[in-house]
Amino acid sequence: MEFLNGKKPLLMGIVNATGDSFSEGALSSPDSAAERAFRLLEAGADWLDIGGESTRPGAAEIPAEEEIRRLSGPVRRILERSPETVVSVDTRHAETAEKMLELGAKVINDVSMLRFDPHMAEVLAAHPRSMLVLCHSRGTPADMRSATYLDYGADVVGTICDELLDAARRSGIGMERILFDPGFGFAKSVEQQLEMMRRADEFVRRLGNVLFGISRKSFIGAVTGESVPAERLGGTLAGELHLASCGAAVIRTHDVKMLRDALVLRAAVLDGEVR
Repeated sequence: MEFLNGKKPLLMGIVNATGDSFSEGALSSPDSAAERAFRLLEAGADWLDIGGESTRPGAAEIPAEEEIRRLSGPVRRILERSPETVVSVDTRHAETAEKMLELGAKVINDVSMLRFDPHMAEVLAAHPRSMLVLCHSRGTPADMRSATYLDYGADVVGTICDELLDAARRSGIGMERILFDPGFGFAKSVEQQLEMMRRADEFVRRLGNVLFGISRKSFIGAVTGESVPAERLGGTLAGELHLASCGAAVIRTHDVKMLRDALVLRAAVLDGEVR
């Protein structure tokens, strides 16, 4: 998996181009996405993850055509200025994935676990140098908080791992091209997500290369009492540092500079690494 380069954890900066992000609202306009991406790169992002369709709880689907319209300009601008940047595109649509890979994106981040569009695996197969982030989820953003999807039996971590590995095997995509995401925020209760945090090292042991994305999510607000997503930095950083200590390959975050600084200090204290 050449994009990982043996470094852990890499920081994936979140670039919303939806216009209605759960954490940024109207500030997530597609028109400003490229400039926000460049700021994340300057702050130390290793990868960028850009999405044109909101997948927050309750969000409605948008057509692939609209998603492509929102993403094409920013992806082109990012890669024209910084062609070596690893761009990941957060999409459930095979049509969008195909277009973005043609534009130079290297990673497709599918939060539907390949359930939404049956052609997604075919698109990835046709681009053998691409990589897939396989995110665990159940249902759709519109209904994933339904109690129907919250039954994981007695072992939430084991069930998530089993479902991810089953989806990976059925996809036909080589395991060496897959980065697994346990799917914090997608059809899990607060209690289940805290259990996932406590046992994060088990995801790494069972799945290998794991991406964790907890940035500003609602379970953090449920614990800290902070209802405004953008004000959840303290809880987010505490959780991300814990996930780094558990062997995360990639951490997907809104707050790249803050996390980068926290990791630098952590390395200085624990390993004597002073840059």
